Parts: sequence; structure tokens; C-alpha cells
Amino acid sequence: MTGKKLPVVGADSRDPLTRLLEGDSADVIEALKATVAAEPEDDLGWLRLGSAYLHIGHLAEAADALGRAVELDGDVVMARRLYATALTGLRRHDEAAFQLVRAKRLAPDDAGVARELGAAFYDKKLYPKARQELERARALAPEDARVHYALGLVGEAEGKVAEAIVSHREAVRLDPSFVEARRTLADALASLGELHGATEQLAQALAHDRTNAQVAMNLEVLRKALADLEGSRLLGKTEAEVERSALIREGQLKRRGRVTGGERETWRYASELAELWCELEDGHVASLTFILPNPEAAARASGEAFQVTVVREELPEGTTNFATAATLTFLREALGCPMTTASSLYARALGGEEGVSWAGAKLRFVEESLGDHSVHGLRVAL
Repeated sequence: MTGKKLPVVGADSRDPLTRLLEGDSADVIEALKATVAAEPEDDLGWLRLGSAYLHIGHLAEAADALGRAVELDGDVVMARRLYATALTGLRRHDEAAFQLVRAKRLAPDDAGVARELGAAFYDKKLYPKARQELERARALAPEDARVHYALGLVGEAEGKVAEAIVSHREAVRLDPSFVEARRTLADALASLGELHGATEQLAQALAHDRTNAQVAMNLEVLRKALADLEGSRLLGKTEAEVERSALIREGQLKRRGRVTGGERETWRYASELAELWCELEDGHVASLTFILPNPEAAARASGEAFQVTVVREELPEGTTNFATAATLTFLREALGCPMTTASSLYARALGGEEGVSWAGAKLRFVEESLGDHSVHGLRVAL
């Protein structure tokens, strides 16, 4: 047995920080404090102590220890990154950003430094600088879901909700278990009335974190709102519900009388830019036809009144013109569907699909006679 040592019963061969990370925290901090007390110039010892404090959430003590590590050796990138993390937790954002700027000089191609510097600028509300660093981080590490998530937060802060949604979607694609990204994506979608997509994201988040009470509560609220939306479809309702619709009110359509020549009672609502023909059967809406008498003028006019934002790839992104905004509002209300669904159905119809179906209704382009000429419209019918 010469040259070999017998193990000491009860001894732990793991280093203190490893023991801390694995849950044995009873005396680890004291051991690390003893180490730096014996060797106060040991920058690695201070780094380990600061990391231990950071792990258990003692931010002030972590900042003191990590600040000492940086003071002893300012060329250790990890020390500056962890120091910045502690400073951020203490809401000392200017100091955190300074440490990350110095870390960037030491490691200009470090994606983690770029991501954290972008986050620091975000905390300081310097959104253009945050975007610049985060885009650099994305170029360095395109598969890092946290970078895309952070870019989404910047987009929201800048009021670019559609762009933010694209970033959040990429984050959850790269990391399906990223619960916070799913929750934030759901909030952004819900803010645009995209209740179906928001509900789906929260359901996925809850599947990954079943004890998250806040996500569960938000999901319940959204599911109720979605059910209310689907129950509000104009098809099958009366003319009174049609007259209270956003399409009529925001589009400023006025009742212009009855359309003659049809088999059913049909009433016409019109403005300079749009028309809605409401066909009734036994007093209930059997079909609705939306018409743009002058498509070129409708395409030039603003659709801001409808507050429609398109986030699907099939249609132009962003706030839409009157023609698209009014058409999507028409589909959303006629069918009682989320705006995302309306966008998808409209794209399918534009693509030439015949008789697009959804929830028991069909939509298709039709040609109608208006006076001495014909106009094209989009009809939704049961």
C-alpha cells in the first residue's frame, strides 16, 4: 500500500465552491472567507467567494468580494462579468455597464459579454446601444435564445411590438423550455388581440413549469377572453350586433338602404372607402360581404383607426393601410376569430384558395353588381 493514502472517513474531497453549488452550503462561505483571510492577495479566492455569495443571493457581499477580485486582477473577464451581475442586482446599473465595457475590451468576441452589456444598456434605458450590442451578440451566438429574448425586450421598449414578437418566437424556438420568453411572447400577442397565439404560449409555458401560479392564472383569463371572442361572431347574430361592430363604427359606415334583386333581405352599409352588405335570414345574419369600391384609394388611406398590426409572414408587417386593416377587422368580427387567424385566412384567400373554411363558415371572393357596374368583395357565409 506504499504511496497510497487511505480515505479519511467523513472527509469531503470536493472543493468548497463545488460543495456549495451542489447544496452543501452550511460552512462553505466560512471556508472561503478563511481562505481569503489567509491570502488577501489571492484574486481567485475572492472570485470564488464572490461567486458563492452570488449563488445564495447575497448581492452586497458578492459585489464586495468580486470588486476585490477585479481590483487584484482586472484582466479576468469572468470576474468582471460576475461583478456586473451583482451590481445589476443592486440596481447599480452605471457601474455594471462600466465593468462590462471593460470586459468587452478584454474579450471583444465574447458573445456572453456582448449579451450582458446589451442587457446593461437596456437597464439604463439606452435602447439603441442595447440593440447594437445584442445584435453583435446574435451574430456571435445565433443559437443563444437569451439574446433573441433580450432583443425582443428592446423591441417592446421601442414600441416595435411586431419585431419583438419575431424575436421572442425565435427565443422559444431555440429553447422550448424558456418559460419567461413564452410568457413575454404571450403578453405581446395579447396586447395585439392575438388571444389564440397568447393562449398557446401560456399553455406551453405551464407544461414546462406546472407550479407557476401566475402563468396558470393568466392562461385562465385568456381562455375566457378567447371563448368570449369566439362567441361574439357576427354570423348568426342580428343586424343590431352588426351595427355595433368595430368595422361599422371605426370605418364610419352608414346604413344606405336595402340591396335589391337578391333572394334574401340584404342591407347595405357604406362610406367613401368601404361597403358592407349584410344578408339576413329569419332576422339573423346569414352572410356578410365586404367591398372596397375604390381599392387604390383604400390602399393609400391610413388604417390607423382600426389599430391593426400584422405579424404574419404572408402579409406586410406593421401597421396596415385602410384596405388591409378594414378587411382583417371584417374577418375577425364576422368569424369571431383572433387577428392572427384572420390574417392567415385572408392570406389563403389572396393566394387563390377556393372556399376557405373556418369554424363552420366559408369565405371567398365574389363579384357583386353595384348600380351600372360590378365590384369585387370578400364574402363570409355559414
